Amino acid sequence: MARSRRGRRKRPVNETRPVPGPQRVADWPKITAKLNLDGSGTITVNGSERPCAAASVEELRTGITARCVAIATGIRRPVRLTVTEPSGTWQLAVRPEGVVQLLDDAGMIPPADGLTVDEGRCRHCRRLQSVTETRCAQCGIAEPHRVELAPLTCAGPAPLGIDSEPEQSPPAVDDLALTRLCPPVPDRPTLRLHFNTQETVDVTGNAAIGRNPSSIDGRHPVSVASPGRMLSRTHARTHALLDLDEAGHIVVTDHHSGNGVETLTDPPMWLIPFQPYVIQSGTTLRMGDVECTPEVVCDTPT
Repeated sequence: MARSRRGRRKRPVNETRPVPGPQRVADWPKITAKLNLDGSGTITVNGSERPCAAASVEELRTGITARCVAIATGIRRPVRLTVTEPSGTWQLAVRPEGVVQLLDDAGMIPPADGLTVDEGRCRHCRRLQSVTETRCAQCGIAEPHRVELAPLTCAGPAPLGIDSEPEQSPPAVDDLALTRLCPPVPDRPTLRLHFNTQETVDVTGNAAIGRNPSSIDGRHPVSVASPGRMLSRTHARTHALLDLDEAGHIVVTDHHSGNGVETLTDPPMWLIPFQPYVIQSGTTLRMGDVECTPEVVCDTPT
C-alpha cells in the first residue's frame, strides 16, 4: 500500500537538493579567511575585508563557517572558502546545510551523506547550536555565531515594511495658506542607475535588470553588460528588480538570480530571493560581476 505524502519529512528552508556524485563548487563568490591563534582574524568576501574576533580560534572558525552558510543559503548552493591559519592553508566548501568539506584539486566535493552539521556556542548565552541558526532559540540574539566586529545597526538595507523612524504627522495649515501660490510639484523621481560595466541609465519609474531582462509587471527592462556572463539571463532572464515607492524610496528585490544580490554596505548583506528590501540612494549592489549604484534624482519642472 502506498504511503501517504503527509508523513514525509519537510525539507528545511536552507537545504539544497541532493546532487548525485561529486559536485563542482563555483569560484564565485570569492571568500577567504585568516585566523590567528588568539581568536582574531579577518574574512574577505569579494574583496571586502572585515575584521573578526572571538574568545578562541575554535569559536572564530565556527563564526566564519556560519557566515559562509548564510551566503550559501542566499545563493542556494555551496560556496568556496580559503582558510589560512598558522599551521597552513585549506580549500574548503561550505554547504547551506552547515556541512564543511575539503575541496579536491579540481574544485569538487563528494556527496555529504553521513557528514554532520557544524555546531558552536552562542556568543551571548553560550547555548550549543547549529551554524545554520540565524537567531538563538534561548536568548533570542540575532546571528548567534557572528564574529565580525562591524555592528549590524549600520546604514544599509531593511526589509520592506520596517520603518527606521516613526512617521511624522503632517504640519497643520490654515485656510489662508491653501490660497497662496505654491512652487510647482516635482515630477516623479528618476531612478539613475550607475554601472561599472557600462554607461549610466536613467529610468522613470521601475526597472528590471539583467543580461536580457523581461518587462515584469510594467517595469522598464535594462540590459546590462556582464563580461563574465555572471548576471542572470535565466529565471525569466531578470536578475534584480528596482522600484521607487510612493515616498521615493528605492526597493530592490533579488528575482531568483543565479549568483545573488549583495549590498556593498558595512557589513555587506545578501538579499533573500523575492524579499523586497529598502536601500538608501547611493547604495552599491553587487550582482555577479556587475556593480550597480541606484540613485534617486528629483527634477522640479520650470
